[in-house]
Amino acid sequence: MHFPVPHFIPLVALLLSGCVFAGGDFPSLKPRQAETPRIITAPGEGLLIALSAEERAALSADIERESESLETVRRDMEAAQRELDSAIAGARNAKPGSEAWSAAQMALSRFDLARSPLGDIDARLISLLRMVDSLPADNPDRQAVESLAAAVARAGANGETAMQAASRSLGG
Repeated sequence: MHFPVPHFIPLVALLLSGCVFAGGDFPSLKPRQAETPRIITAPGEGLLIALSAEERAALSADIERESESLETVRRDMEAAQRELDSAIAGARNAKPGSEAWSAAQMALSRFDLARSPLGDIDARLISLLRMVDSLPADNPDRQAVESLAAAVARAGANGETAMQAASRSLGG
């Protein structure tokens, strides 16, 4: 018996032989280098960062000076606030341009002048904040500077609130 060979069998044999004898590198199913997580560390990670003794002494002196400046500004603002409150009370029903209204406007200007040094203190604190920026968050020097900066910001915000309230009561 003789069976005829179908025409596609030589084609299948040819294709299969190509797979068997193929050489070379085929892509692996292993993760590629770009697909593996990398741990990147900053240079100098783990090093203890601290200020030198001279820097700490200078920083302490700067903090003390700026704290005293802040207290002086606070006292001046409190005195100007008392004067402003008294002048506003005297100008409650006064018309704009009257003597009482003008006195209250002048008191408002004096209050604004009393709080103006806060901007100078805040500007001087920028260099101190940069000096302690790289220190750990629990470092006492960093905490002292950040606490002082927060106190200056609070005093400025309170002064701005008082200015706006006084201005509104004077019709501004």
